[in-house]
Amino acid sequence: MAKRSVAYFVFMAVMFFTAMPDACAQRFSVASFRPLPNDVSAFINPVRDLNDEDCGLIKVIASDDFVFSTPLGIAKRDDKVGEIWLYLPKGSKKMTIKHSEWGVLRDYVFPTRIDSHMTYELRIDEPDRPLQSPSAQPIITTVVDTLVLTRVDTLIVKPEKQPVPFNADIAATLNFGGKSSVVSGGLLLVANKRHGGFVHIMTDFGRIGSTIGECGKHGEINGAVPYYTGRTRRSFFMANIGLSHRLSRLLTIFEGAGYSGTSVAWELAHSEGGGYVRNSYYCNKGVSFEAGAMLTFNRIVVTAAVMTLKGSEWFGSVGIGIRLGK
Repeated sequence: MAKRSVAYFVFMAVMFFTAMPDACAQRFSVASFRPLPNDVSAFINPVRDLNDEDCGLIKVIASDDFVFSTPLGIAKRDDKVGEIWLYLPKGSKKMTIKHSEWGVLRDYVFPTRIDSHMTYELRIDEPDRPLQSPSAQPIITTVVDTLVLTRVDTLIVKPEKQPVPFNADIAATLNFGGKSSVVSGGLLLVANKRHGGFVHIMTDFGRIGSTIGECGKHGEINGAVPYYTGRTRRSFFMANIGLSHRLSRLLTIFEGAGYSGTSVAWELAHSEGGGYVRNSYYCNKGVSFEAGAMLTFNRIVVTAAVMTLKGSEWFGSVGIGIRLGK
């Protein structure tokens, strides 16, 4: 009798330890993990973690009796039809998956860290559930199919347009050129947002005063060249107005038209009776045109422009100034 008891005990122990691995072994696996770039579920309905940051969303394709945990926690679990939605904090990189019957998969490492507003899919391969024994009474089940339509909305977010600030730039200019190589000072004002206008006024503050006659390019009067003292009087002015265009934060261009005049008078020698005569070759008045560019460095502006008087005289201009506004 004692021998039979010992043999029975040994047989039961062997059966117990043989069956234990099957009961405790992990019997499921992660089939795939992938991002869903076109799924905006996490963006439209964001869930925040304890740090008040928006979470990422993992849609787990598995039965709803799985349990999940991560080192950073799970902000929210939502059981949907056919899948489980897990909202994980930004930066999560691994997760433990548990099942009461099929075991535990510890520290499954995601291929990529979880980002805010991003949606991912994790698919779990589950073992086949055991069939009922033939001796069991058959169960007649009525299956009602439910059609679940899933619509993925694509949210198109237009980037916010940055407003273009209003600027006013003022610069002192140095102008030179023309037939008489005139040198003058000027003031350039440019005001615009993306587009605007400019005003450029130039003068040498000179005047020729009254004259007693007129001479040619080389001083000839009625075919003869009298004697001159070598003293001259000059007068120059130009006023242009037009449009300006900001091409970038650094570069602005401008172009326009206006009116200009330049005059030169030569002084006759005392032996010729004295007085000043107007040199018709160097005197010119009419429509002027201007085109230029302006570079901005923080609040310092540097300008350069070219002007013409009726296309017969050409002038250059350089300047430096300051920007008012942003």
